[in-house]
Amino acid sequence: MRDSKGALGRHAGTHGFERRMRKSRGTGTKEGSFIMEGSLNRRSFVKGAALGAAGLVAGGALAACSSPSGSSSGGSGDADQAATAVNSADQQWSFEIAPEPIADEDIADTVESDVIVVGGGMSGMVSAASCAENGLKVTLISASSAPVSRGGSNNGVYSKVMEQMGIPRMDPTWFYRMQYAANGGNFRPALWYKFYNNSEEAINWIVDIAAKAGIKTTIESGPEYKEGDPMYTPTAAHAFYVDDEELHGAIGNGEGYIAEEMGRYITEDLGVDVRWNVKGEQLVRGGVANGTEGRVDAIIASNADGSYTKYVGSKAVIMATGDFSHDKDMMEKYCPQAVELCDFTTDINYDQGIWMGGLMPGDGHKMELWVGGAWQKEPNNIMLGRPNLPGDQPYTSHTGLMVDNAGQRFMNEDVLGGLACATIMHLPEKTAYCIWGANRAEAGGPWGAINYAHGEYFTTEEVLERWDTDADGFGIVKADTREEVISQLGLPAETIDTIERYNEMCASGVDTDFYKTADKLIPIGEGDGPFYGASFSPGFLTSLGGLRTDVDLRVLDENDEPIEGLFNAGCMIGNFYSATYTFAMEGMNYGATCITLPYVLGKDLAAGKLD
Repeated sequence: MRDSKGALGRHAGTHGFERRMRKSRGTGTKEGSFIMEGSLNRRSFVKGAALGAAGLVAGGALAACSSPSGSSSGGSGDADQAATAVNSADQQWSFEIAPEPIADEDIADTVESDVIVVGGGMSGMVSAASCAENGLKVTLISASSAPVSRGGSNNGVYSKVMEQMGIPRMDPTWFYRMQYAANGGNFRPALWYKFYNNSEEAINWIVDIAAKAGIKTTIESGPEYKEGDPMYTPTAAHAFYVDDEELHGAIGNGEGYIAEEMGRYITEDLGVDVRWNVKGEQLVRGGVANGTEGRVDAIIASNADGSYTKYVGSKAVIMATGDFSHDKDMMEKYCPQAVELCDFTTDINYDQGIWMGGLMPGDGHKMELWVGGAWQKEPNNIMLGRPNLPGDQPYTSHTGLMVDNAGQRFMNEDVLGGLACATIMHLPEKTAYCIWGANRAEAGGPWGAINYAHGEYFTTEEVLERWDTDADGFGIVKADTREEVISQLGLPAETIDTIERYNEMCASGVDTDFYKTADKLIPIGEGDGPFYGASFSPGFLTSLGGLRTDVDLRVLDENDEPIEGLFNAGCMIGNFYSATYTFAMEGMNYGATCITLPYVLGKDLAAGKLD
């Protein structure tokens, strides 16, 4: 997932992407909604890109101590129950309590298929396409009005595109072990290696689908860390675009192109029965709505007119309904550290594109809980964004001097942006301040940027132009002296002492406070300005994971046994991530959970491997 600062240009409307991305939550356009409009050329992009591209990872807040059963999510439970449930280990939150089953007499119609897919994002459409290509009859229902997409980075460990560009294949032996440590071992490694072993086939498959529709694929720019560095990011993010003149500055924003084509492909070429504006309400297990024993073989959904239809899947029901970040209770229980970064006051918008502040209401997660699914054991991953962090490279932090609101340095700044965001979440006001001099433009290179193709860099002049002109919402301040920058940022005057100590370490080439490497120790000198500064706080993009999910994408119960017939796809896949989305595997969520694993699932279902 990527920052959508900038537009796809005039071609986006042709594919319906611009129309959907310009929608905003509720009734008005909200600051931070990352609406795509206008066009992006090289000069205008440098204004936003040389300083950093919005990598996306998440953080959180404190768990609620009020009674879950009395919360805004609805559900049952009276005051006495609420009073006794507080601080009880077995208390139930309202979203965990199944509603009354929808009665058979209220169901107006029944539709039967081999596979029912619930969700019209990339993971749902890939699941449907893979099943249908392999001979299964598929029905896809979605609460959205059309295919949904956000950003556009798709991780593929190797592909024909990478081969053509001369990009080497990554070495998984040490890299995955490093990421194993970064995730604290709290995930299911078999899912990662299943992704690695099938990624090349899956990404080439979708690249071919795109090419037949005139959609091109390139590889995105990535940070310049060397192999072996714990921040190393293998070049692997595939991006779709439709015209060479859009290539510069739009890469990583083009998922709408392939989403639109996948919607057409599954409907027109594969004959999938696709039904938009249809919302899943309750799973049917053992022949009973919200049943807790037996096989899941159907889902009851509501239509736009309020009537109900039962969709029966004799082989599988695949849930691909997105995240749960727009449900306050679910966030308080599973991602408490991100609650205060979310906006729960806006209406649910099932067509929502990129949005920082909460996306979907966890419909699929709730339905799976109601039929006996068990939540993953590891902490849910949160994806934090850095929409205005002045980074040197895509996905990195600002690797120069950063201080807190007391003017004190607090970390080794040379980390990936998502990890920097997680650290900044611990600061007062969750805000960091960056200070640098004009010399950084030349000394801090090479300057790469998100939304550009692999190998694209910017000149010193272009970087300085970005700093010296309109901040375009990045909140950059500029002054002739360091003291003026400190004042404009609202920092205490004593911050100059931190700068002087930092300069001493730069001169010696040794960071005795946080041990940043010498090449990143660029002084903020006393000479002529200008000098620059910026403040930023992390933004929340999405929650990842949910119900326990095995290596075959089957949903598990509290005994870690598969619930027959029920599968997860996309960011609903549990046990794939833990803690913080590092961005060390750029485009991993799209590439792994939305493309590769659902692609393999469709083939396995058709082959009878999961019967």
